[in-house]
Amino acid sequence: MQEVRVVRLEPFPDLDDEVIYPRLTERKLEWLEKAMNKKGGARRTFQEGDVLYEHAVRDAPFFVLLTGRVEFVDRKPGKDVHVAAATAGTYIGDIATFTGEPTISAAVATEETETLVFEREALREMVADWPEFGEQVFRTLLARRAWHEEKGYGVLRLIAPQSSRRSFEVRDLLERNLFPVHWYDVDTDPESDQMLKWLEIPREETPILLHARTVMRNPSPAQVARELGLRAEVDGQRFDLVVLGAGPAGLAAAVYGGSEGLRTLVVESWAPGGQAGTSTRIENYLGFPTGVSGRELTTKATLQARRFDATLSSYHRAVELADGPEGLVRIDLDDGQHVLARSLVMATGARWRELQAAGVDRFRGAGVYHAAMPSEVERARDKDIVVIGGGNSAGQAAVGLSRKARSVRVIVRGAALKTTMSSYLVDRIERSPRIEVLTETEVVEIKGSAVVESVRLEGPDGSRRDVDTSAVYVMIGADPCTEVSDGMLAVDDAGFLLCGDGAHQCVGHIAWPLSNREPALLETVRPGVFAAGDVRAGASNRVAGAVGDGALVVRFAHQLLSDDTPANVPAPS
Repeated sequence: MQEVRVVRLEPFPDLDDEVIYPRLTERKLEWLEKAMNKKGGARRTFQEGDVLYEHAVRDAPFFVLLTGRVEFVDRKPGKDVHVAAATAGTYIGDIATFTGEPTISAAVATEETETLVFEREALREMVADWPEFGEQVFRTLLARRAWHEEKGYGVLRLIAPQSSRRSFEVRDLLERNLFPVHWYDVDTDPESDQMLKWLEIPREETPILLHARTVMRNPSPAQVARELGLRAEVDGQRFDLVVLGAGPAGLAAAVYGGSEGLRTLVVESWAPGGQAGTSTRIENYLGFPTGVSGRELTTKATLQARRFDATLSSYHRAVELADGPEGLVRIDLDDGQHVLARSLVMATGARWRELQAAGVDRFRGAGVYHAAMPSEVERARDKDIVVIGGGNSAGQAAVGLSRKARSVRVIVRGAALKTTMSSYLVDRIERSPRIEVLTETEVVEIKGSAVVESVRLEGPDGSRRDVDTSAVYVMIGADPCTEVSDGMLAVDDAGFLLCGDGAHQCVGHIAWPLSNREPALLETVRPGVFAAGDVRAGASNRVAGAVGDGALVVRFAHQLLSDDTPANVPAPS
């Protein structure tokens, strides 16, 4: 067994930092002790060397430190790195207690330490009883997580060549599920050689993913999902509200469903956030005058949903809808599990259309992408980038990437951006000296050897030319994700789900079955099954619109569930 070396990175962060280490008054300590007794918490004493919670575990408790000292430890293969400390009079924990993520470090007592202990459910009830203190707790735990990520302590580490498609898929899965990950490019990063030497792993066996002391060799996204516990264990369980999809509409439904006391499950095939979660900056969302990144919006919405006790399950795909017992809807999942829903929200969104050009398949995930995550901005530094598309997602990607890229070419089939893109983005693009817009132009081929090197463009007159680029971002529209509801729910000519009046007008074997009421505004032809966001016919295709849909469907579902009559049982004739 490899010997574990201990490293101390002093000086530690300042214990007087009011955000990271807020000091608790006597009044707060007295209130917390009463809350602990009321919520079923416990008083517990740890001796020197005892572990309060481990690195990379879920549902770590929340501790109030009455006496003593605790240090935070980044576990690595063969190495324990002590990165920070906390002393009596503050509290410790990890935002993972609320979000369901694994902890980003371990907490170890370095002297006798007396604590108040709140398990997850007791903590949730405690912050609900005292919202002002809850806000302080959220702020502190988020600040600590941000500090760890900024310093690179406790994050996942991916060692791989940039051209590796599997590595891109793993990194995309991690980033979009809000796991901090650092990519070490074996072709350009000298630190990757040192890490491989320490691990005694040859370069040829990359990609390598490190999570605390776990070493995963050439992992697939499915293996990573299992290791990190992204999928919830919910087989056979009943829920008041099941939401398929965790984009803005699905997350809004989860937040409002949980806040209304509905037992809520969100099933997401890849990761929270949807297309909006990949946006580098959303500048027209209410309440954020300077804009908000898709990641920040997703993080806060996910935290909010879990705070209201919604269950979120990622890398989990629904494969079939069917009639369940007692008028419930049965949802079969791709890992053999199934759940039963009293009400169901289809918030499955839409998927990006694939570019029809030579070379696309070869470079997909290794130079050809459908999302420009925040980490892509730094990777674009001093490079030439191509963005294909004329909608808001393409505009947000172009503006974000242009902050570090040498040049960004926006390729548009149409005659102008103004007909398909919000004016604020058009203005930003027109003002940027690094962005060039090529209208009435198409990419017909992507070229390169191991990585993307250039694209071939075809202009309106049929002429062709090659331009250099190291990455191509394809955002050319989307098709609705409705496969799971085939044969059960009605769609329009473009494949989007029909709701409200559209559902009521359907005839034939897929038609509204009730005579005692008409479908609600966002209700499909199946009573109790709603549609929200980009998957429904007539959607606004804006984040704010999707959030509004998510909130509205919960209102309809709550009204329906208040009625004792099962949602899908026809009224007596």
